[in-house]
Amino acid sequence: MKKIVFPVLILISLIFLVSCEDSTLPDLPEMDESMDVDSFEIGDEDETSDSESEPDEENGVNDADNQETHDSEIPDSEKPDNETPDETPETPDEEVPEPEITASHLIVATVGGYDVPMSGHVYYAKDEKLDTFKEIPVDGGMGSSDGADLNVAAFPEGFAVVGRHDSSSLYFFGDDFEFEQEIKIKADTYINMQDAIYNPFKDEFIVSAWSLNKLQIIKNDMENLQISELEISESKSATPAKMKVAGKKLFIALQNLNEYNTSEKGEIAVVNLENYSVERIELPATNPNGKIEYNANVDKNHIYLTTTGNWKQGDGALLQVNTDTYEVKKVLSESEEENNILDGDFVDLSIADSGDFYIIFSNNILKNENTLLLYKPKEGKISKIDSNINAFAANPIDFSSVTGKIYYFVDEKSDTYLKSFDTKTKTEEKILLQYGPAALRVKYDYK
Repeated sequence: MKKIVFPVLILISLIFLVSCEDSTLPDLPEMDESMDVDSFEIGDEDETSDSESEPDEENGVNDADNQETHDSEIPDSEKPDNETPDETPETPDEEVPEPEITASHLIVATVGGYDVPMSGHVYYAKDEKLDTFKEIPVDGGMGSSDGADLNVAAFPEGFAVVGRHDSSSLYFFGDDFEFEQEIKIKADTYINMQDAIYNPFKDEFIVSAWSLNKLQIIKNDMENLQISELEISESKSATPAKMKVAGKKLFIALQNLNEYNTSEKGEIAVVNLENYSVERIELPATNPNGKIEYNANVDKNHIYLTTTGNWKQGDGALLQVNTDTYEVKKVLSESEEENNILDGDFVDLSIADSGDFYIIFSNNILKNENTLLLYKPKEGKISKIDSNINAFAANPIDFSSVTGKIYYFVDEKSDTYLKSFDTKTKTEEKILLQYGPAALRVKYDYK
């Protein structure tokens, strides 16, 4: 079967006007902008679940699988005589070796405005060198005739810009940073796409959309383009948002928005990428609309995510989910205490290879001022390290395991900048953006 082969466009290099500067990040703020919290060991296997519910059988949990896991823990001396232990232990089915990274690049999408037709742009910095930041030309722009809102999804052999509000288009780009083609998922239909991933086990792309309780699956075959659907919940309000692959599983945040756009229940759907079976995990907090974070360099057994609740005080949390047992633990909770550093809403996060959490937070007390928080789990300390954050891009923060840098957006009066913070040297750099921030993503090349 022939793979997707895209027409090659001539890349016209457009040098983006930027303003760069290097400086040293100031010392962490005093205690009025930092707080001690309970210490937390990332990846701790002894946690207890804060969620009273467990996945049920109708959602795909197999008691036989649980029994098999339990049996494997029985000492050989206590097993029946007719059972002979294997001489060589088998690798667990869910364990997938992490690919070796050879290079990393930064992809940034911008928009002229949600109500500005076809105003989407995309830029890249090869090898994360911000002084080479360039636009990738796309004839006609990206978005729709009604407006533009974008996300960025990275794949092993390229990346895609995801049309969100008022758009149902995926724009594919190759590993040479050239535009290749546009695919309309549902032409002239409002579906508000959120995220996309590549499934290597079936050679397919999977797309989530807010207005659908079904995933859109695109077969990687251009000569016979096939788009099918996978139902992930019987509830039509189970709106899929951000997605993350861990091993052979795809974890999908379900927001369960009602007609008033209020989240009534927090859930995660878990899809087996080999056979597309579906399970669901109930969360102890609602509205998981940030990214699902998985840093295998720090913790191979858990994913982490933020929930905003319904943008009220004290109803959101930072959660840890075990990728095998589906146990859920609250790592941090929003506070209702006045002047508390966590009196506000969790928005998004990234986890550095040091095990530190970098959290975008919207502070209620400070009139929704958006800040960047540094949470050190082992030390039990959380501190504000930057302010004036632009928090509401589709993907507002990301970490690079190659350079050790955190990327995010900041607003200074009427200007918005792309900013990098080196977690090792504590230096920062920023670039002035010509248009409004939509999303950013670190893209890796693999051996």
